[in-house]
Amino acid sequence: MLMRLRLDEAKRLMATTDLTLAEIAARLGYCNAAYFTNIFRDSEGVAPKEWRKRQR
Repeated sequence: MLMRLRLDEAKRLMATTDLTLAEIAARLGYCNAAYFTNIFRDSEGVAPKEWRKRQR
């Protein structure tokens, strides 16, 4: 539940801001951007950078 909320907020921030992935990860409480990237990829099937690129 909490992970889904964090990932939904991450997607919102990636789609609507120019924050770096490291800044987004820190805001959402992940220990580092690499860990956030792994969690995001496992959940969404695509890396956050690629997801962001597709949204723009």
